[in-house]
Amino acid sequence: MSAKSTVAHCANPFLSRTTVWIYHQIQWLCRYRPVVFTQAVLNKDTFPVEAMYSSEDFSLSRRVFGRMVRKVRGTYTFYGDLFRKEDVQLVHAHFGQEGYRCLEVARETGVPLVTTFYGVDVSALPRQKAWRRRFDRLFKEGQRFLAEGPHMGERLADLGCPPEKIRVHRIGVDTEAIQFQDRQDGPPTILMYANFREKKGHIYGIRAFAKIASAFPEARMRLIGEGPLLGEIEREVGDLGLSERVEFLGALRHETCIGELAGATVLLYPSVTASDGDTEGGAPVGVIEALASGLPVVSSLHADIPTVAPNGKCALLFPERDVNGLAEGLESMLRSPDQRAEFVERGRRHVEAEHDIRRQGERLEGHYDEVISKMG
Repeated sequence: MSAKSTVAHCANPFLSRTTVWIYHQIQWLCRYRPVVFTQAVLNKDTFPVEAMYSSEDFSLSRRVFGRMVRKVRGTYTFYGDLFRKEDVQLVHAHFGQEGYRCLEVARETGVPLVTTFYGVDVSALPRQKAWRRRFDRLFKEGQRFLAEGPHMGERLADLGCPPEKIRVHRIGVDTEAIQFQDRQDGPPTILMYANFREKKGHIYGIRAFAKIASAFPEARMRLIGEGPLLGEIEREVGDLGLSERVEFLGALRHETCIGELAGATVLLYPSVTASDGDTEGGAPVGVIEALASGLPVVSSLHADIPTVAPNGKCALLFPERDVNGLAEGLESMLRSPDQRAEFVERGRRHVEAEHDIRRQGERLEGHYDEVISKMG
């Protein structure tokens, strides 16, 4: 048996660059040994782990059979022998749909199941009857459900998850790697740091920038990300006459994104509830990283953003789709260096207290301890 108890981290795929927070949870475990289980491997060099199993390594016949089982029953097969080989003591599924897919192997091997919900799994998926039925079973059979913040925890309870099984576990960031930056005077730069999806609210951010552009002729906007709505946002920028002042940077490596935070004046993150019900669920990691780097935030009163970035303390928050409010927030931040200085100091302290990855790693292991002890 391993000196450390083994946790099977189930995530699919492992790993998109937009879900770096999953990697951080694995990377900063100290008392538990992580083993990753996935259906597809992405960015292996960016997210190295000591032990990983992918269904891509199975024979063709096993892969085909596994897909048939998932299509009919919605759950994984073939993991049981691997769990026993690795002496897995607990399963940690990342996203609610992954939790459901792990139910059978958790039951088969007799190990407890912890599931973290992140966003689409608590907002858009439950609109589908099939997933509501599946989540009813997951909530009944799973041992622990982690939510990024109290808003998401309440949403899980609304979906039928027993409140006694829910715990808030905040997303962590590496506050030592994200250095607090003392920003120098220079042309103001508004940064948007999110893939181009409806729930990110880019269209409202662009329109807010348009409203203040004439008052701040030196201001520029930089956008990090890719996604299905990129073309629509590019057209909106052109229609508003902002093409010379807005730069699309594309998808960047995480460390490059952190560098962009260091060079910005304010982070604009106007999240909304999408037409299909998708939400942030908790709060965008980009907001937490911005506060850690010393960047004030203008965002929306959406999901757990007010918990991560308290309004009036380290951020200015406005109702969803409130273009005038967002413009007012940007103008306030750009006109008042003193306000920015107060916000960034509070923001950094808030992240150090509530979102430092080392503390969150210890807290996550505390959840594991509690679940395993109850099973014993």
